[in-house]
Amino acid sequence: AEAPAAPTTASDDTLVQLYNYACAHGHVDEAVKMLHVAGRLRPAYTAPDEPATRPVPVRLAEGPDRPSLICLTPYVAPAGAHQYARFAAPFRGVRDLWALSHPGFAKGEPLPADLDTLFATQARTVLDTAGDTPFVLLGYSSGGWVAHGTAARLEELGRPPAAVVMLDSFSLRHREDNRVFSTMMNQHHEREGDLEVPPEELTAMGRYLPMFHQWDDIPALSVPTLLVRAEEQAVLNPGTGAVTPPPEHVDITVPTPGNHYSMMQEHAPRTAEAVRTWLADTLAPR
Repeated sequence: AEAPAAPTTASDDTLVQLYNYACAHGHVDEAVKMLHVAGRLRPAYTAPDEPATRPVPVRLAEGPDRPSLICLTPYVAPAGAHQYARFAAPFRGVRDLWALSHPGFAKGEPLPADLDTLFATQARTVLDTAGDTPFVLLGYSSGGWVAHGTAARLEELGRPPAAVVMLDSFSLRHREDNRVFSTMMNQHHEREGDLEVPPEELTAMGRYLPMFHQWDDIPALSVPTLLVRAEEQAVLNPGTGAVTPPPEHVDITVPTPGNHYSMMQEHAPRTAEAVRTWLADTLAPR
């Protein structure tokens, strides 16, 4: 399958301009508060209602090996299937790999009203995609928590994934410490410059961030869980050497070269190899 292109935005969009200006001048907290307000003003749907349209998974690799990989995108911009393009390359001809975005990130899509609604929507889409075949849920960065919550919902439905993989996700217990988000945004701006995303993506992020910040009852999973952690961790406090805290409820952690962004770009083959090796070792018949 052809890798999707990264989304772009018109340079005259006021919201995107304001967000980029604030991030470039060290005002990430103020920029995020602006997005929180904008996100609350967008139309939302509640479970068990279904939106008129749901995000359609994009197949980035195809092959006979099972389980397939269903990759949940981050909810922090930039967010989209294109983020898995390099990661998917080593799986082509080997294993099916799908990238699944979240409701509300595309124009005309309503936002989920709460996490239960989000996880219910994504669980249904995952089951429609996987059919009767086994699958693994994977999420990069903040997408790891969508994978985790969707896996918990699928366990309740009696159709759990074979495993859950998080690619450099971070703890939600440190949500009161905005340095995690600010550090990530500063890293991205230094590496890539201004965000080039549609305004819908920023306002969706503004809705999703507080939903996950308020997620207090994060469930443990009964399936194996892996964290692939970038070796070059973002330093939150140079005086103490404190780094981005890892997520809760992880069984195994393995390192991969690069930082939070390069692990999915120039180092993506090594990241994919870490996942492939763990899947082979963990899910092989005994």
